[in-house]
Amino acid sequence: MRNECIHRRRIPMDLKHCKYLGEGHSGQVYLMPDGRVLKIFNNSQSCRDEFYILKAVEKSGYFPKAYELGRHYIIREYVGGMNVGDYLKKYGLKREFVIRLADLIDNMKMMGFKKLEVRFPHLFVQEDGSLMVIDPRKSYEENIPYPKSFLRALKKMELLEQFMEILDKERPDMDWGEYIKTKK
Repeated sequence: MRNECIHRRRIPMDLKHCKYLGEGHSGQVYLMPDGRVLKIFNNSQSCRDEFYILKAVEKSGYFPKAYELGRHYIIREYVGGMNVGDYLKKYGLKREFVIRLADLIDNMKMMGFKKLEVRFPHLFVQEDGSLMVIDPRKSYEENIPYPKSFLRALKKMELLEQFMEILDKERPDMDWGEYIKTKK
């Protein structure tokens, strides 16, 4: 069924030449032979929205570059690295990581994002420790002034208290602690 829908969307290549990477709410993702990513969307508006967000933030360094827009697909840069959940399980929570995440949120604010959400499945730690975000949905529409899902995921991993201690020490200007206090 999935392939029938995809073929009706006039994508730029035969998927048998691509490696399936996964799927989420908006569609499916494939690694193309040239190393770029083909993301096929269920909804053409979501497709356009994500493409234009990626184009608007392409100089930030935290997001993949967008190359091509089709009616139901985009071609963008591949983001490798390790998913943040796997990274934290393997290496633990370090001061440098907390600072990099705070810098990412600052960058998102600077880019005009209203939605400062960073979900674990969409955040990747690169070999050099830098962070990359995929799927920046509704970044200019929804108002979420702190990384709510990220903090919830840290709580499940029992890393939230340690994260907040480091954040309070290194970045006292970040006011996420107020959220934590009201949600206990």
